[in-house]
Amino acid sequence: MITRTQLFLFPALLFLSLPAAVSAATISLQATPTSVGVSDVVRVSVLLDSTIATNAFSGTLLYSADALEPVAVSDGSSIINLWITHPVVSVSGASITFAGITPGGFSGTGGMLFSVLFRAKTSGAAHVSLKDIEVLRNDGAGGKESVITKPLTLVIGSSSIGGYTEPVDEIPPESFTIYQGNDPQLFGGRNYLMFVAVDKNAGVDHYAAAESRIPVFLLPLLPLSWSTTTSPYVVADQYQTSKVYIKAVDRAGNERINVFPPQRLFTGYEKAALLSILIVVVFLWQMVWGRRFEKNL
Repeated sequence: MITRTQLFLFPALLFLSLPAAVSAATISLQATPTSVGVSDVVRVSVLLDSTIATNAFSGTLLYSADALEPVAVSDGSSIINLWITHPVVSVSGASITFAGITPGGFSGTGGMLFSVLFRAKTSGAAHVSLKDIEVLRNDGAGGKESVITKPLTLVIGSSSIGGYTEPVDEIPPESFTIYQGNDPQLFGGRNYLMFVAVDKNAGVDHYAAAESRIPVFLLPLLPLSWSTTTSPYVVADQYQTSKVYIKAVDRAGNERINVFPPQRLFTGYEKAALLSILIVVVFLWQMVWGRRFEKNL
């Protein structure tokens, strides 16, 4: 006979015997606006939902190349603070690969990794999806978190209906710090600089670098020569007697310039030349004053 106590215990034991629910992060794609037409721009955001703290994300974004043309990538308002592989638009049709880290981790809903601006080329259905997605837990061991991905299908109309318009951005990227590095196993042991700028609006578009020993007050007459670069940047002046100017430019054209100061005043050759000049000057001074002294005797 089954007692009343057994009737209460049986459901509890059955519940405890069930496997624990497996946590999983969800990465979804969101279109803004949801309806577009040919020649319109649509913003597709890559969003993360996670019930536990996660701190590393990587994968590849795929899209219908016949219907969508990537215009730009924006990481403004991204939860990722350090990019290992920054998502970029290379050539039309190429997939967009990304990898980044969020120190301290992220848990919650709607965490934006990055967004891509696409221009609709043809009417019909266009697909955007993710592959090779990997999310790591912020547990000190970097354990892999189960991931659910949600693709996106866009229906493109035959004529323009407006599309996405970026807000006006007049704010430059935030101030950033430049760090020096030197490793025998990297860049042949040459000195390099590392930097990461953040722009919470349009997002950083690119960096540029310039090196100069010219005093600041002469720069209006002898302007800097800028060249596009990335971090890490291998310093051209390995004697480190030049100021290194690093410029972060957002997609709206706003700029932020930080300066890494020179580490030495003179190069080894310049020191030797100055020492030689000093020796010659002292020698000549002794000769002149020696002759005057002899005349006075």
